[in-house]
Amino acid sequence: MILKELDPFHGGDEQAFAARISADRMAYYLRRYYRRSDTVDVLNGLRIRSGGSMARIDHLLLHAHGMLVIEREDISGRVLIDDDGNWTSVDDGGRELVLGSPITRAYVQALLLKAFLDKRVRQKGFFDNLELDVLVVVADDAQIEWPQTGQLVEVCNRDAVYDRVTQRFEQCRQGARGPGPLTEAERRTLGSFLCLSHWPRSEFEPE
Repeated sequence: MILKELDPFHGGDEQAFAARISADRMAYYLRRYYRRSDTVDVLNGLRIRSGGSMARIDHLLLHAHGMLVIEREDISGRVLIDDDGNWTSVDDGGRELVLGSPITRAYVQALLLKAFLDKRVRQKGFFDNLELDVLVVVADDAQIEWPQTGQLVEVCNRDAVYDRVTQRFEQCRQGARGPGPLTEAERRTLGSFLCLSHWPRSEFEPE
């Protein structure tokens, strides 16, 4: 079920438009697969204040065994990932742009979200029992050159999102000791709480 759509878009520069188009495409994919789901709930464009920081979650999926943060990396063309996990984008002219690690950035956002929830739950340690996972999604035309260690399970192209998410959920299910700590009603309660906690400013509006 889709619990939160993207915020209204109020315009901006070329980069803001490109980011919004990417967000819309990802939201479309998630709506296509999960709008009628009773096992996965989706929140798009979530912004949560945690202390003095802001958790910026591109797309959040809630399921029986935890939460999956999807981070969009709006790059196309050739992308190199080295053995330390750092990404480098290479344009048609051979110019390189070092991007750091989107996987690390995604985990930072996920941990900010967990810190926010930990402060507000009555049952201390409740969210420690949930899987907190991330997935970095790149454009369909991105050509990823993987490190020597091989492909990274945290990264996929946009058109492979559903298969990769399904795979990650199945791994969580197989590793769980029971049917999962989050019932459907609890997921919806958590989702509604996050919607109410959403910072109500457009994702692309400056602070």
